[in-house]
Amino acid sequence: MPAASPPQPPRRNPKLKRRLLAGVVDDNLRAIRNQPEGRLHRRPPVSWSFVAAAVALSVAGAALWLSLGGVLDELAAPAAASAPRPARLASAPRAGAAARVSSAVFPVAVRRIVVDPGHGGGDLGTRTPTGLAEKELTLDIGRRLGTKLAEAGFEVDYTRAGDTRVSLRDRARLANERGADLFVSIHVNWLEDGRANRGIETYYLGPSDDPFVVRLARDENRESGYALADVRRLLDSIYADLRQEQSRGLARAVQRQLVRSIREVAPEVADRGVKSAPFLVLVTTQMPAILAEVASLSNAEEARLLAQEGYRERIAVALCAGIRSYSELVASTATQMEAR
Repeated sequence: MPAASPPQPPRRNPKLKRRLLAGVVDDNLRAIRNQPEGRLHRRPPVSWSFVAAAVALSVAGAALWLSLGGVLDELAAPAAASAPRPARLASAPRAGAAARVSSAVFPVAVRRIVVDPGHGGGDLGTRTPTGLAEKELTLDIGRRLGTKLAEAGFEVDYTRAGDTRVSLRDRARLANERGADLFVSIHVNWLEDGRANRGIETYYLGPSDDPFVVRLARDENRESGYALADVRRLLDSIYADLRQEQSRGLARAVQRQLVRSIREVAPEVADRGVKSAPFLVLVTTQMPAILAEVASLSNAEEARLLAQEGYRERIAVALCAGIRSYSELVASTATQMEAR
């Protein structure tokens, strides 16, 4: 008796894929132009969850595991000692290998921005011997940034509005629940590189084999609010998607404006560049997200400048300019696509 033929895989429907992508682009264009719901193309209704599945992208979790080094070991002790134990997250499905999708396919309007002043409450962050603390500087810069973004027409939310301690888990949860389009976390660095102990750097989500970045991620991730098993599941589910590409674009725009503005008053400040790092606050947000190290308290001159209101105002103006530059680029991409 002849052997049964193996089942054939279902055929892909290229026309359906084109209709789905066209529908997503139409929805984004209507959002940018504040148009009422309608159909620019005739197409069947599509759920966002189905579209997200249709554009599932490559897994980068393994690379993140290699980059973490001692981060998980440092997280294990506080997670085990906390009471009650943090609730476990539902495990995320693993994304299969797929071709990378450009963010240009999905031009999305930037409306709501969550500003995240780093640290707070009992978590001082870095501080100088004279008592200048990172948590106070980031809150002041964050408030100034929020005011400027609101004046520019954006909707603004804060992860903290006062001197309160907010876990990384809750910061990301707030941004996700508010449906933010961008997440901007503000920090002040501490660099122990001798004379090169000052500079500006901006991070987006991704792996790193730089020992300094791994140590920095370990320190920033320490008070995460996640159990160790939760962290493992989160990292297993990370993929190199268009959110990462958009975050890199935002980081570049912000870094460029920060360096340009600060060098007008401090020409010797170092441009430490745009880097990827596995900060948990970036892992768990569902929108383009960056972490900006806007200055370095380890440098005496920079600490002196940070104590001045005008210098903090300058940083806030530069952050706002970088965000607006990125937003305008997104809108320009949408206009170009509409004209085709």
